[in-house]
Amino acid sequence: MIAAPGAARRALVPLAGAVALAIHLHKSVWQCPVAYVLHVPCPTCGVSRAARALLHLHVSDAFHAHPLVFVVLPYVAALALVEAYAFVLRGQLGTFLAHRSARVIGFGLCVALFVVWIARFFGAFGGPVSTS
Repeated sequence: MIAAPGAARRALVPLAGAVALAIHLHKSVWQCPVAYVLHVPCPTCGVSRAARALLHLHVSDAFHAHPLVFVVLPYVAALALVEAYAFVLRGQLGTFLAHRSARVIGFGLCVALFVVWIARFFGAFGGPVSTS
């Protein structure tokens, strides 16, 4: 398949995102804005730490940081790859979520994130994740 004109220029956008993600996963200095303002972890607090633990093959640490990391990361990776591919080749966004199954799975993951978030406040999965 031949890339459309401007595809090389559009490829810089997902490339910059990948570099930013790599820097974030290597050593994050960013604090969750929800945790910073409300002083409680948000439903996704711990996912970055869990991803970092997985990169070092520390599976139990990843599970402790966020138990849903094993389903959230593949979903987000698929979304990012499909969207980046469609954006670079055709300049389109929304390709992944145009599929009903992707939206249903995404909604289910959001519900699961909130269920785990609430459960952690009651001590499940080691309790609330540290916000620092």
